[in-house]
Amino acid sequence: MRALIVFLMLGALLGCEATAVRSSAEVMTKNSLNQNITTPVAVPVAIYVDKSRPENKRAINFYAKLEEAAELVADGLFQSAEILTPNSDFKYLFSMGAISTWNQAWGVWSAELTVKVLDRSGEVLFTGNFKSSENGGLYDFDAIHNSQAEAAKEAMIAFLNQQGQEQITLAVQEYQSAPKDQFPIKALLKDLPPTGSGTGFFVDNNGMVLSAAHVVNDCVHVELQHKGELVKGEVQYSSSLLDLAVIKTDFNNTTYAAIAEDTKPVLGKQVFVTGYPLADILSEYPSLTVGNISSIGGLKGAKGVFQFSAPVQPGNSGGAIVDYQGNVVGLVSSSLNQAMMLKKAGTVSQNVNFGINPQVIRKFLHNHHVAFPNETRHDNFEKASADAVEYTIQVLCYR
Repeated sequence: MRALIVFLMLGALLGCEATAVRSSAEVMTKNSLNQNITTPVAVPVAIYVDKSRPENKRAINFYAKLEEAAELVADGLFQSAEILTPNSDFKYLFSMGAISTWNQAWGVWSAELTVKVLDRSGEVLFTGNFKSSENGGLYDFDAIHNSQAEAAKEAMIAFLNQQGQEQITLAVQEYQSAPKDQFPIKALLKDLPPTGSGTGFFVDNNGMVLSAAHVVNDCVHVELQHKGELVKGEVQYSSSLLDLAVIKTDFNNTTYAAIAEDTKPVLGKQVFVTGYPLADILSEYPSLTVGNISSIGGLKGAKGVFQFSAPVQPGNSGGAIVDYQGNVVGLVSSSLNQAMMLKKAGTVSQNVNFGINPQVIRKFLHNHHVAFPNETRHDNFEKASADAVEYTIQVLCYR
């Protein structure tokens, strides 16, 4: 009897493999599209998935699955569909937030979608809540995909039915004849918190900011904040390989970092880091930590990085590593993964952080024709740290 119970519990956890959705037509919905509406509607659409955390900690957001499911069903109803980027071409934007839950007793995945449809001017055309479910075990990701696809298709059908063929025809004509103005992404994000944050620093007095590429990768909108003042940012250049990015702003800064040609990391050199760690908890004012360069090499095989000991936390990435005379000797890139260390070595290592070599930084800026003053500073610590607070800026990413 005990063996039977264990077998049934395992079956509930693992579940049967749900049939993978192959096309939009295979997704069944409770409501049907009105017969007088012709599909595919001759306009492109974009998908935006709200990636903020749900309040219910037991509920799970599957961002990638929802993007995949929504794009799939939209492709069957509209001319084309894509995940929203700053340069997306679309007539309708489907903004979606989803919570997926698994019912252990019944072995069912349920998806709850909150859907908002906007046009290119940022006007909200439609809102609604939609639910769907699919049989499947705890690790049955096809079941999650299917339930989200069903709810997304229900939402798109409800929107088209509400619009009606006459309004849809007018929308198609408008899209085909009107200029494609840039979508005001801020209109979509005004009620949403940023999904990530990091640090950057000004490299000139014209609003150009240097940060880490992983801070701004896949952002549909970038904002920068300096002592409570917000300004829009536009990523000009980015390299995931080097983990460097240049962001253009209209910020009227007067202080900038010194990245001199002759500056390099020296073993034992005292340095400090300014940045915006733990943005959800700490203040809008930058923090400062001190340490030293503990190795001129990084992890095995890594090129162009060095190790430093000034404490950093999430949110410090992209900040300047500065010596006590005020010269930038690197950029904060990463920290040693403590979980990995515990698994491999049976211990954790404190303040093992990695910075990008200033030679790499200078070459990156030169290659992209970003002008920056080539000057060496000889300040004392008080002047150097005061300047760093002024040229350090918080980078906010909306994904």
